Amino acid sequence: MSRVNFGLSDVPIDIERLLFRRQFVLGPRPFTPNQHWSSTQLQHGLHLSTHADLPFSSATAQNLTVTLVGHAIDPYQPKAHESDILHSLIEKVPDLDEFIESTLPLTGRWVIIFQDRRDTKIFTDPCGFRQVYYHRDGEELWCASQPELIKANRQLRLNTNPLLLPFLTHPGHVQRESPWIGASTLYGNCFHLLPNHYISADRADPVRFYPNSVIGRKTESEIVQSASTILQGAMIGLVHRYQVSLALTAGVDSRVLLAASRHVSNDIDYFVYRQRTFGADHPDIWVPERIAGKLGVRFAVKTPGYHLPGWFVSILSHNDTCARVLPKTCNIYDKLVSGDTRVTINGNAGEICRNFFDKNCSMNAADLSTAELAALLVGQEPIPSFAIKEIDEWRNRTGNSFFSDEGLNILDLLYWEQRLGNWGAQYPAEQDIAVEEISPFNCRQLIQTLSASPRHLRAAPDYPLYRSLIEEMWPEALAFPINPPLKVNAAGAIKNKIRHYIPSTVVTVLKRVAGYGRDTGR
Repeated sequence: MSRVNFGLSDVPIDIERLLFRRQFVLGPRPFTPNQHWSSTQLQHGLHLSTHADLPFSSATAQNLTVTLVGHAIDPYQPKAHESDILHSLIEKVPDLDEFIESTLPLTGRWVIIFQDRRDTKIFTDPCGFRQVYYHRDGEELWCASQPELIKANRQLRLNTNPLLLPFLTHPGHVQRESPWIGASTLYGNCFHLLPNHYISADRADPVRFYPNSVIGRKTESEIVQSASTILQGAMIGLVHRYQVSLALTAGVDSRVLLAASRHVSNDIDYFVYRQRTFGADHPDIWVPERIAGKLGVRFAVKTPGYHLPGWFVSILSHNDTCARVLPKTCNIYDKLVSGDTRVTINGNAGEICRNFFDKNCSMNAADLSTAELAALLVGQEPIPSFAIKEIDEWRNRTGNSFFSDEGLNILDLLYWEQRLGNWGAQYPAEQDIAVEEISPFNCRQLIQTLSASPRHLRAAPDYPLYRSLIEEMWPEALAFPINPPLKVNAAGAIKNKIRHYIPSTVVTVLKRVAGYGRDTGR
């Protein structure tokens, strides 16, 4: 066993335990690379191999076996554990469609493996924050948390798509924290299961299961009551199950979560990480400090070190395909070496219902071209042909039968599946080396509920529906402004130059295999 001890910390680091930490493999053979991994045989000759820090539960009934990997919270039964949730669900539903429908209330970060007499199907939490990648080798299906785990079991060759490298090196891609677009990966014949889809062991292509109907209109009062119940139940469940900390900034989503935590706030440590350019006058520092003081909750401003040792970056890159080094990567390292094992709660996915790509409701979403949709993700001309092609394939599979002007539209789904399903899922995966992160907004029932409101109630800059939620759950949390303007000064105006990268070895090999050519795109 290899351990490292740090001078400023009494916490020894077990390096072996960090290998593919909090990850899983589902395939025809077990995978146990070290003592921190174990394997369980499921139906149809499949083996589920998991890291010791990734829990799973299974239940069998009515010729069904269902396995839940990760963490799930039922806001309506907040003190129920995963095994309780599974047994409750499996006894009520005879088929996959009804089972998926029954998972609507679940939040957390999880993968479900549904096995009946004939087949195995896999789907993720609403935003795919617990990721699934898959690869077919003849009759064999391999699924895993990351392509690197599949590569450890099967030979994977790098993706030779000539459009890929110009996309990876495009300035817009680099400046937006290197988000992937689409379901392909760095490896050929290895794909990412996007949100709202399932993969079948007997079927080559993913199947969309949501949205499956037009979301009907509800009154603001109904929505506020229903959404408050879900959010408060999620917070109760998280506090009941784990020791937790909640990231609190000046933003609206974390303010909603603060309000939802009112009745369990004594059991939560609230915090924010100070980035390198943040002074005391930055809204993400002074606003949560003053709110915490007024409400009497524990709050800390954390300042991580800004040096990442080579061994940490090496393991991170080994565990996660396309792992990045960003300023916030220092937060992950800080949690690891400080021994902070609390589950982190954050507000990711709250943006789905806040018209992220059309904050002021000024676009006609149905009239946008595929290139215009891709431009929203990349953000800078020329739009890479790779991005346009991936969005075109995604849009053709999506259709528009269940879109409406006031419910979900193509822009909402673009943000949900392409932005959150890729970029949004990447940071939780990178954090797995140190901590678990859960977002209460990652709940299909909640997304559906909030989307039942008129779109203008979810529009910037005031987000009236979200303010109504805060008013309902903890009105004093509105005593200070949401996202006040940042006072620009000489120090604050200096851009924080950060290095976003695909590991240089991968780029080098891609250049050699695929060739580097100019891609004019749109």
